[in-house]
Amino acid sequence: MLVMALPSAPSENAFVVFVSRQGVARLSRWLWNELAKDAAGQAQRIAAGPYPQSVFYAATGSYDASHTCNTWTAEALRVAGLPVNAAGIIFADQVTAQLAPFATPSPQLQRVPR
Repeated sequence: MLVMALPSAPSENAFVVFVSRQGVARLSRWLWNELAKDAAGQAQRIAAGPYPQSVFYAATGSYDASHTCNTWTAEALRVAGLPVNAAGIIFADQVTAQLAPFATPSPQLQRVPR
């Protein structure tokens, strides 16, 4: 699994979605469970990623032509409580089409004050 921090909000292909605190907690647990752990229960860092400060971690899932990063993203959105279905998802536009009814495309994400 490639993990990376973004120095700023993405300028394109970004959507604002609202998720409950419970949804964020479920998503956090799900993401942690997607990472393979060593004997000490720590995520297994396996290589530097292709971007500055990015890292590859060993994961529990698989990646193939029928289960892509887009399938995984749809699964994650569903876990967070959003009405997204991962069945048959291969391409990014299949995920974004499901986001359209409730998400706002945003070229510049902004932080919402609490």
